[in-house]
This record gives sequence, structure tokens and C-alpha cells, in this order.
Amino acid sequence: MTMTTLGAVAALDDDSPAARAAAYRDAAVVLLGRLKAARCSPAGMARLTVTSPGGRLVPRDPACDRRWREVFGGFKPAEFTIESASAPRVTLALALHQGTTAPPRDEPMWRGMTAAEIDAAYSARAAVPEHLAIFERWRDAGERVLASRDAHRDLPYGEAPLQRFDFFPVPRPNAPLLVFIHGGYWQAMDKAEHASLIEGHLNAGWAVALLNYRLCPEATIADQVEDARLALRHLWHGAERYGVDRSRIQVCGHSAGGYLGACLASTDWPALDPAMPVAPLHSALLVSGLFELEPMRHMSFGPLLGLPDAETARALSPMFATPNPGMRLHLTVGERESEEFHWQSRELARRWGARLEAIEVSSVPGTHHFSVMESLAKGGLLEASLAIG
Repeated sequence: MTMTTLGAVAALDDDSPAARAAAYRDAAVVLLGRLKAARCSPAGMARLTVTSPGGRLVPRDPACDRRWREVFGGFKPAEFTIESASAPRVTLALALHQGTTAPPRDEPMWRGMTAAEIDAAYSARAAVPEHLAIFERWRDAGERVLASRDAHRDLPYGEAPLQRFDFFPVPRPNAPLLVFIHGGYWQAMDKAEHASLIEGHLNAGWAVALLNYRLCPEATIADQVEDARLALRHLWHGAERYGVDRSRIQVCGHSAGGYLGACLASTDWPALDPAMPVAPLHSALLVSGLFELEPMRHMSFGPLLGLPDAETARALSPMFATPNPGMRLHLTVGERESEEFHWQSRELARRWGARLEAIEVSSVPGTHHFSVMESLAKGGLLEASLAIG
């Protein structure tokens, strides 16, 4: 088996943990560009050698892992090697297997689309070339909000390191609660990067819980559904402790987070927890959600998600579930997103509409998969959320 080695270097301004993580991301961005130029698949990553002053940059540290996922999602090399050098820079050397991935199949896989066409329709990052700059802007803005607001960070709802949430209380007693679930195609992103998107709710007197959950490929989508349910149970039972009104809980999720929100909206809660009502959610605002998982199986990152067959994908798809009665639901998509994202919301509304009295589908003018979320802080999504809340 032949091997290809690609390299990247990023300057290190200082040797602090934050600077190392930032330089690691900068080098990863360069590496991604060279991977694309060489027409190599990230699925072929075999070994990554990371060189930094004193060998202090450890890729598996949470901050570094978060930055790697920001660039590569859940694709990771099978092996990491850490080396030491004195020069003030971070160097990455990536060894790739060649010829290890099958070429895309030409036959239709789903809704008349080939695997390559499914990738094109659902690859939100590829459709927005500036996505890395957007993620960086969200991260910086989120950290400023977390530093300036009364936020209780990294509260546990389970035992795993990523089973954590940031809670923003408000002085108002019995406040409505927004439960926000971030996207990232089940493989990436972090609650902290979305803190600036919920300031409108805080200003309107809502308490907010920003959720993290375990990420693929270390976890599966089924594990993430369990995480979301565990988090909602924790918040519902702890309503008095958190000063929120358990009868006014709204879930808001983006992309993969929209999927998890739909799973919460269609869970048989009394079967899971006899103390809970049939419908613990008062409302749901699901943005650019993915509710039918079958196309995800055929994407380049499909093997990372824990969807081995069509039966598993169907069993985990909210499209085929029954929504909780009485809930108010708003599904929305960025106007400039692919037709497949619009179809996902329209079809869920069609299937769930007969069982819900209040359901609305909309698109946000002039927005793509990421910019649509910025109207949650102020704009159309904030208005939609408050209207159903």
C-alpha cells in the first residue's frame, strides 16, 4: 500500500494552551487545503505527527480536539505521534493511505440521487466556503458572552465529559427555558461557540441551557439521542432548582441539533421516565434540521455516524416517529440552502402536521446554513421563538 505525506506549519505566538490550540487549528486549515489539492480523502488519514515546543501540544486535549473537529469533523488519523522541537511553531505531518476508499457509486442511492449528488446536496460546509471564518467569529463572540453574562458553565447532566451544559439564569422567577442544541453534523462544534446566539432570549427574560453531547465517531447518533433525553430529564426534574417554569420549555436546535430536538419532541417520555408527562416540551424551533437519516448513510462521512444499515437509519429518524401532542412546532431553513434541506422540513411538517395543532414551516430570506442562525440573536428566528414560546 502506497503512502502520501502532507505537511503544514503555523507560527506560535506564545506557548500558552490557548495559543497552541489556535496554532493547531491554523495548521489544520493549511493541511485541509493541501489534502483537497492532492485530491486525497480524509478517510485515508493514517498517522499525524505533531511537533511543538517541548511536545506540549497534545491533539487529544479537549481544546485541540475541538479545533481539529472544526476543520475536519470526525475524520481523524488512526495514530497520533507527538514530537518536541524548540522552534516557536506547530508542525503537522500527515501520512495517508492511498487507494483505501471505494470510488463513489454511480447508481441512485436515495430519492434518485447518487452518493456524489447526496454529498453535494447535504454538504453544508462545502456550500459555504467561508464557514471556518464564521466558526471563528462565533467562538470569539461566544467567549465574550460567557465572560460578560452570569453563566454557570459545564454543569453535568451525565457522567461523560461532554454530557455538560452551560446555564444562564435570569432574575425573573419561573422563567421560560430555552434548551439550545448545537449542530456540527453530529461530529463537531461546542456549546460555547453558540453563546452569542441566545442573548436575545436572555434580554427577553428567558433562562437558557446550552447543551453539549458526545460526538461521533467515538459515540453514535443513538448515543447522542440518549444524551439529549438525559439532559431534558435533568432540566425538567430540576426546574425549581434552576428557577424555570417546566411547563414552558422550548427546544431550539440547528442542523444535527435540529435532529436531536425532533427526537426530544417525539420521545415516549412516560415509558422512559414515569414521572414525566407525555409532552414535557411546550414548543420547538428546529432550524435546518435533518429528520430522515437515510441520505446521511451515503455521504463521505457516513461510516462515522453509527448507521450501519437502512433499518437503523429509519429507526433513528424522527420522520417516522410520532410527535408529542399539544406541542407548538416551527421548522425553518435558510433560503439559500439546498432543496434537500428544505425538503427535510417540509416533509416532516407533512408527516407530523395531522398530529399537531400548531406547526409552521418558513425560510429566512438571504441566509445560508450558518448565517440563518445569526437571526436567532436578533431577527426573524428570535421573533419566531418568542412567538411560540
